[in-house]
Amino acid sequence: MAGAGGIPPMLRLKRSAQSGSKAMATDWTAVYTESSVMAYLFLGGWFDLSTMALGDIIEIRVQKQLSAGGALTNHDLKTYNDVQPPGHQVAYISPLPDVFGIEISMRQTLGVLKAIPAEMFDAMRLGIA
Repeated sequence: MAGAGGIPPMLRLKRSAQSGSKAMATDWTAVYTESSVMAYLFLGGWFDLSTMALGDIIEIRVQKQLSAGGALTNHDLKTYNDVQPPGHQVAYISPLPDVFGIEISMRQTLGVLKAIPAEMFDAMRLGIA
């Protein structure tokens, strides 16, 4: 469907400025948050868990806001334990369409606290932050 002026809406894919090394803490710490005045796409992300050691526990939680001004609700929660097997040292988060808000949080409940490299991508309508 065409927008005003006959040009269809276009999305701008970008690497999130929230990408980078994430310092673990024992409490939930937001590592990515986004919302928009219009529908957009969180296009996924990854976390490098190759530095995990025996006894480490890291949790990654994805929460979504389902209505304007609503509370965040759990969408997904995954727990990673100990040394990650070769070829499976990266945790991936799948793309999600959204309007009201997404928050990705992490925490490390056991082990020496780490810094975890992470990269996230999103696509916003042109003209929207």
